[in-house]
Amino acid sequence: MATVLQEFVQILVGGISSLATGIASGIVDMTKALFLEVDSTSGAATGLSMFGGVVAIFAGLALAVGITTRVYTWIVSLGN
Repeated sequence: MATVLQEFVQILVGGISSLATGIASGIVDMTKALFLEVDSTSGAATGLSMFGGVVAIFAGLALAVGITTRVYTWIVSLGN
């Protein structure tokens, strides 16, 4: 009985892990296609795509504005 139960669990876990591996590889491929320029011969990333660069610039600006706002609020609160 224990062997049957072990085989059943192994079949279930094997299916879940292969499904998760397939989903993860699809997400990696999609991310590479969106954000990176990939060399067609070697498959190595050569830099950011135009979309990736724009996202990086806006993320940097958002981070700078957020940190500046927090620092400003902290400085103003020192006088109270």
